[in-house]
Amino acid sequence: MTTITATRQPTDRLFLAGLFFLTSSTLLLEILNTRLLSVVTWYHLSFFAVSMAMFGMAAGALWVYLRPASFSRARAFHNLFLYSLLFAIGTILCHAVIVLTTLDIREGWDATRVLLLTMITVAIAIPFFFSGVVVTVALTQVPGNSGFIYAVDLVGAAIGSIGCLALLNALDISSATFMVAAVALLGTTCFARLSHNRLSLAWLGVAGLVTVAALINHQSIHGLRVFHPKGNTLTYDETMREYWTIHGQILLHPIWEEGGPFYWGAGEGAPSIPGMQLYPLVIDGEAGTAVTGWDGNRDELEWPQYDVTALPYHLRPHGDVAVIGVGGGRDILTALWADSTTITGIEINGAILDLLENEMRDFVNLANQPEVQFVHDEARSYLTRVDRHYDLIQMSLIDTWAATGAGAFTLSENGLYTVEGWQIFLNRLNPDGLFSVSRWYSPEALSETNRLLSLAAASLLERGVTDPASHIALVARNSVATLLVSPEPLSATDLDTLEAVADRYRFTIIQSPRHPSDNALIRQVLNAPSVAALEQATSHEWLDFTPPTDSRPYFFNILKPGALFSDAVDLEELGIVAGGNLLATYTLLILCGLSVLGVVLVILIPLFKAGVPVLPAGVFPSGLLYFGLIGTGFMMVQIPLIQRYSVYLGHPVYAVSVLLFSMILSAGLGSFVSDRFAVNRSSRWTLWLPALIAGLLFLIYLISGPVIDNTIDQSLLVRCLIVVVIVAIVAFPMGMCFPLGLRLFREYAESCLPWMWGINGATG
Repeated sequence: MTTITATRQPTDRLFLAGLFFLTSSTLLLEILNTRLLSVVTWYHLSFFAVSMAMFGMAAGALWVYLRPASFSRARAFHNLFLYSLLFAIGTILCHAVIVLTTLDIREGWDATRVLLLTMITVAIAIPFFFSGVVVTVALTQVPGNSGFIYAVDLVGAAIGSIGCLALLNALDISSATFMVAAVALLGTTCFARLSHNRLSLAWLGVAGLVTVAALINHQSIHGLRVFHPKGNTLTYDETMREYWTIHGQILLHPIWEEGGPFYWGAGEGAPSIPGMQLYPLVIDGEAGTAVTGWDGNRDELEWPQYDVTALPYHLRPHGDVAVIGVGGGRDILTALWADSTTITGIEINGAILDLLENEMRDFVNLANQPEVQFVHDEARSYLTRVDRHYDLIQMSLIDTWAATGAGAFTLSENGLYTVEGWQIFLNRLNPDGLFSVSRWYSPEALSETNRLLSLAAASLLERGVTDPASHIALVARNSVATLLVSPEPLSATDLDTLEAVADRYRFTIIQSPRHPSDNALIRQVLNAPSVAALEQATSHEWLDFTPPTDSRPYFFNILKPGALFSDAVDLEELGIVAGGNLLATYTLLILCGLSVLGVVLVILIPLFKAGVPVLPAGVFPSGLLYFGLIGTGFMMVQIPLIQRYSVYLGHPVYAVSVLLFSMILSAGLGSFVSDRFAVNRSSRWTLWLPALIAGLLFLIYLISGPVIDNTIDQSLLVRCLIVVVIVAIVAFPMGMCFPLGLRLFREYAESCLPWMWGINGATG
């Protein structure tokens, strides 16, 4: 084979296009993997995909450094072609490994499960290894302005991060992964042309074939799919329909032969209707509800009243209702039973609304009812913007018991369960309105119940209420409890109705103004006269009962870190929620251990075996520190901003995509601009760049709160643009640091550049 030396200028359109396609596909794959792991495993593993992407790219950079004979400038275009092709192939093969692996952690961890997790970890990292090789070769072995090349690299990555939103709304996760490979093959085609590969145009045809394969796979029930969600085994020929959105996977199963109705907490005398048609609806492989068939006859809607989640409708019939999380439409049916005047169903997942409003419209008959209106929006944002008040706002069981037990939401932000969120809901009620929240309940372990009551009490105290207990009632049936919170004290009529309903359906009144709880902690929480007193009342050695806020929006994370290493903690006493917390935290520790082990084995040991570049004294450790701090700094900025804006934008996927888009694009522009500045070892102005970045971070810290408070009522598009601008303020100068460092260290030795890239990726 003839080797083509990389003597072209980096402005060569084929080179830039190839790098653009490769980095776009890299970020597409990275974000797709976060959604994939949310379905295959649990939500707290999803962001591990980002860590493994960085690890893989760092390993790729190291591979370039350790093999100078194979990665010379003379072979640059050939290597770009080869490793971009391997990235495309590895993307599909490694995805297949992940979806075909069964990993069930609900029963805890053992050697086999750790081995399976390790296999998934390696499968995630492999494609990014190949991508890391391509990017490193492009940055270090193609002559030209490193800042301009780095800018193209980051712009491509930015487009990929935002393009994921469109891709997942059009295709399932496996077919979308095929499309990632197709985009990468476009880059392969460009690099093949540059290396004078005889089959260069054939790779364009291969990209087309992979695109066709993606479309065929999307339409076929026998194609590549997520076969083992959460350790279960899924057969798609037993599934009626599969939907994928950025919010997750939705599966519509065939009619439940046992009939219905579907109850969360069925009261005494709840009827069974064998002929009722129910279609089970499964979200992200675990969370379940049911789509109930109904012909529109109101006389047939007697059964919803028996469920404990229907409690608020007994107290507030004929009112204006807002339902947070429509799901299969069960709460909408309950509102129709109660002859509600208006019913607004707020659902963030567009696929669910499409099902209820279009495909199954005449089966469920909800969208055909004149008083029913569906809204596709994030509930908190919508209720902030809307200029109306309700008699009842209902939020029932946004997750499943199994998911809670596995710690599925332990490390996930949730803006629906914060003091600020509940303030919005209470502000949207009429003075005697009710906010109803149904959650899982266990009389033996009240850990989640206590935190729910703490959240309710704090929300009322922030409104100036001095006696939260008079505004709150908690009623349970079996494993579900319904909390009622009112801006005004519950009236005597309310309490009479509550007691009559509880007596009729054999519900258990855990707490009401007339029936204080037997639990001492609950009494202390609800009788706290101030926020300070509430903080004292919620103090616990092992459990965190403090009310979640937007700064700490982790309602489901109840177990304190100290409980991990204490023999005094009894999980059976703490209950399934705390047990799920413990499992999630152990999982995080295992993942951290695997990450550290990978860095040591794949990066540190090979680096030290190869020796360090021969540089003047102090230069090499300074370089390690500089590029290591860049990698760490990006993560230290990214992670808090993602957490901060997850609540603001309404979903972590929006936050990840928008923030990565803004940060990467702005850093790319900063990289491009950096080429306009002269820099050498004596350039003193570079010392001011870190100070500028620190000052801008402090500015963002100061303005974020007021900006969020004053713009939370804007549309999602406007809020996304606001985040883009805020993040760009600091990301632009941050993007200058890496190319400036490359130019400085090029003065010493070209051989140290992949070393610095590898350290940057490892620390990131």
